Amino acid sequence: MTKPKYQVVVPNTQTYRDMILCQAACPVNTDARAYVIAASKGELEEGYQISHNPNPLSSMCGAICGAPCETACRRGDLDEPIAIRPIKHVLTDRFGPEVINRPPTKLNLSTDLDESPVGWSKTMLKQLAANEGRKLGNVALIGAGPASLAAANDLALLGHKATIFEAGSIAGGMIRFGVPVYRIDQELMDREIQEIVDLGVEIKYNTSIGESITLADLRNGYDAVFIGAGLMKGRDLNIEGHDLDGVIKAVDLILNFNLGYKVDPGKKVVVVGGGDVAMDAARTALRSSQPSSEEQIELNKDSVESEILQDAFDVARTVLRMGAVEVHLIALESWDELPAAEFEVVEALEEGIHIHTRVGPNKIIGENGDVTGIEIKKVESVFDDDGKFNPKFAKNSEEIWDCDSVILAIGQTSDLSLLGGGDDIKVGQRGYIETDHETGKTSAYGVYAGGDVSFGPRLIIDAIRDGHVAALSIDAQIQNKEIKRSVETNWTVESDHEMPEGWMKFQRERVPASPVDRRTGITLIEIGYTEDRAAIEGTRCVECSINTVFDGSLCILCNACVDVCPWDCLKIVGLEELSGDQDLANVIEAHTGVPFDEIEGHPVNQKMAAMLKDDELCTRCALCAYTCPTDAITMESFRFKESLEYK
Repeated sequence: MTKPKYQVVVPNTQTYRDMILCQAACPVNTDARAYVIAASKGELEEGYQISHNPNPLSSMCGAICGAPCETACRRGDLDEPIAIRPIKHVLTDRFGPEVINRPPTKLNLSTDLDESPVGWSKTMLKQLAANEGRKLGNVALIGAGPASLAAANDLALLGHKATIFEAGSIAGGMIRFGVPVYRIDQELMDREIQEIVDLGVEIKYNTSIGESITLADLRNGYDAVFIGAGLMKGRDLNIEGHDLDGVIKAVDLILNFNLGYKVDPGKKVVVVGGGDVAMDAARTALRSSQPSSEEQIELNKDSVESEILQDAFDVARTVLRMGAVEVHLIALESWDELPAAEFEVVEALEEGIHIHTRVGPNKIIGENGDVTGIEIKKVESVFDDDGKFNPKFAKNSEEIWDCDSVILAIGQTSDLSLLGGGDDIKVGQRGYIETDHETGKTSAYGVYAGGDVSFGPRLIIDAIRDGHVAALSIDAQIQNKEIKRSVETNWTVESDHEMPEGWMKFQRERVPASPVDRRTGITLIEIGYTEDRAAIEGTRCVECSINTVFDGSLCILCNACVDVCPWDCLKIVGLEELSGDQDLANVIEAHTGVPFDEIEGHPVNQKMAAMLKDDELCTRCALCAYTCPTDAITMESFRFKESLEYK
């Protein structure tokens, strides 16, 4: 009988980069590991600079990011992920632009930060800008949302003139108009945007493209154009009664609330969450948990945020602040399918919002043109056998609920009238500008795009990433050169590495929030961790950049490391038990002189063995290194630096 073989990978630089799960999961590759460790040591300014280096909107992200880094966090396999976003919030709250009279940094950002920076980090962009003989261009950006702000930031750092054309009277895009003011400090947003403006970026407000100035004008007058207009229109629901007075789109409701306008939704409100975009996000969910009887529900959410479900919860909590007495939220999904963030669901329940799952709208009831109720029906399933969104409704399950208004939180769409005359810019079937994810290029030369207008509703950090990508592509176009990425690596032996005392006993604590009875009006909900709590939370980090390195020439195959490992992640096996790709074959042949496909049954198997390590299980506890009698095992930290150069 043939023995089962172990599928193995010979690690390379990318393998070790991918092992730092939080950084690899972040769309802009922020070294969250580094700022979490800095916070654990009380080095808050260093932590802030690390968080801000690749992310010009780090303060906004500290407040509201959906935190894909947390979803990926290795600590989550042991108990719960590190509270990475709340730690970032502590750092930005102490050293971000929102701090009035912030003292200048005392750090040398090129040498003092214990991080692994990526190419679009501020320090790397400045190095690229220092190249002699560079051409400087003039770039127009449409919309002052996160994608355009990030692109403008990078273009300014590279020496280009960046001008943002914003239809409204204030910058921020959907962060400003689509996120309720009780979730993010408006002054924080103003100061972070001002920091970008101070680089030389100009924002022309109250300037709609297609009216006073056209896209064609921008293409003729600028070296390149970036479209980051976002999705500022709410989607409609094509059912009977959708046009009645009292049917309100979520985008319009939150926008008016944020701007301080009076909106009266009545005393009984039904919020409808669901639709194509929500299901797209739900299908990509990486993780969710079953309801808990203790909290009524306790959910973990996919890192790819469901904008629609997020809207639904935001809207439900917003209408409470408008004076509505009774708010009901209906969703097609079951509890375990809900993609909403745990804190959103828990806080909504705390605030008295009634959540109904596996329920969908059938029609909206009205009298004399006004909403008087909604007919709902039960949902048997949301997805078909192939995992596709295809709701199946229960027969004869209709019920009519009385209500004063129905708020549609079923996603957003773009207003692409700004493309007037731009027939060479392709738009996909779903109404998004067709954009290359890796370059930001559209089908039209010199026109780039990013953010929701290109890829649909996603996280703020995704939009920032799109801005980074497009800025580099625009710079390459202006220079008429390609930009090449190169990676330098550094390995340092950590001879006294050990996990912090108590690192396993510390548990993640819920971020302190204002009492339920004080959550009125525009009062911010999140109070945030103290510095001490952030330090304790940072201590929970598994430190994925620390690796166990084996020296085969010193190993005596005593098996002590295998025996001592508390996670059973080490194993010594014969060469014939291995299976892998050409890299493995090359390594085996280099060590044995025998082709890998001839290794089974060869005498060399009596002389040699392979040490296998499961890095998904390893917690970097270093017990194997301390136990090894020949010092064949060392604990070594891995760092990299990604530089940009023209070719």
